[in-house]
Amino acid sequence: MNLEKNKRLIAIVIAVIVIGSAIGVVEYERVSGSSAPKGKIITVNSSVSGVHLSRIISLDPAASATLYALGAFKDVIGKGPYTTYPKSNLPNMTCYPDMSVEQIVNLSPDAVISFNSYPSSEVQQLLNAGINYVFLSAGLNSTFSQMMKQNTLLGELTGTQKNATLLNNWMSSSLNAFKNVSVTNKKLLYAMCVENGATWTTGTGTFVSSMFNYSHLDNIATNPGFYEISNENVVNSNPQVLLLGACFNTSDLSRQPFDSTGAYKNNTIYTVFNTNLFSEPNFRNIFAIEWIIYEVYHYTVKLPKFPFALNYNPEPAQVQSIYEDVNV
Repeated sequence: MNLEKNKRLIAIVIAVIVIGSAIGVVEYERVSGSSAPKGKIITVNSSVSGVHLSRIISLDPAASATLYALGAFKDVIGKGPYTTYPKSNLPNMTCYPDMSVEQIVNLSPDAVISFNSYPSSEVQQLLNAGINYVFLSAGLNSTFSQMMKQNTLLGELTGTQKNATLLNNWMSSSLNAFKNVSVTNKKLLYAMCVENGATWTTGTGTFVSSMFNYSHLDNIATNPGFYEISNENVVNSNPQVLLLGACFNTSDLSRQPFDSTGAYKNNTIYTVFNTNLFSEPNFRNIFAIEWIIYEVYHYTVKLPKFPFALNYNPEPAQVQSIYEDVNV
């Protein structure tokens, strides 16, 4: 029963990402032009001069983590139920597939931050109530460059521009360190879960696939977005590395298409230890790349020092342990 619940949760998350990336900005721009709303719709392409947010509801777990790193989490008064980092006692707000406008309005926020395309009527209600709507891309075309633009935007909105610059510099330096790793690329399949005999994976144009590029892994999933890859494609591509999602049933490994792969025969199979690092596009993806390179290539990347001292370390314990196991 728990496995089925986990699979349904993964399917919901995938749907959120695909829907949000496909129609979000277009729909929001259409809404923002109607009836002269008091609130503003804000994206990375918006001018935010004169806009300052001090009361924020973040329905986006990736944004919540970024605000924490920037030193602006003190301005967050409500969060989405999927937020796990940082730890907090903030009230959980109703989110996907519908948000509770009444619940939000009662907290009198300056803005709601979201990664999802909500019904236009709900967005309009926020705008009419004088609440800004900050839309951050989480799906297709959510590259590391896009993440850094979002860092800058959040810094501008919360008065933490200097910290946003420091965070972006750390990300850029870390990505350059990954590029300089001298290894021979291996073919990868990211098997998030199996539904009705088909494997959910992530393909081109996603931040996850970009993570694999920096990890020196060639993703065999070449269709755009999150989709079900065919068993024939898996067999013919013969991945050398299998990365399993947290809800993947390992009993499926001994069946087609997985049992014929080089990854299965050579036992080069790894399971993600923290799904948030593979589902939330933000600076913490750097640590996921660091972990992948270590697991697959037994190579420890020396990253620059993280620019902020935070109460909740953004680097997971599994990544911290890398330096205990290998001499750098």
